[in-house]
Amino acid sequence: MKITEEHIDAMRSERYRAAGEDARAIAELLREALGRLGFTADVAMPHGEKGDALFWPVLRGEVTVSGHPMVALGRIPLDSANRLAEILMRAALEEQTKKATTR
Repeated sequence: MKITEEHIDAMRSERYRAAGEDARAIAELLREALGRLGFTADVAMPHGEKGDALFWPVLRGEVTVSGHPMVALGRIPLDSANRLAEILMRAALEEQTKKATTR
């Protein structure tokens, strides 16, 4: 995709700014949810050290050139990614069970 003058002008628009605000708000909600799950801010462990701490990467609310709000989730340590996957799987199973019992 080639960035045109129209894209640049659109980035200055109210719609583009509103999309950025929405994306940043969702990124903040994700930070809060991860914090409640025991994850901590982007803190690096000294090389070679193991710990029980769960870390998440920087979360950024962004807007694409075409004006679509996005949340960028950077790289995450393998242990933390594994734990996050476990949490999400458990939540998905609970949601499926809830839906199955309410039918």
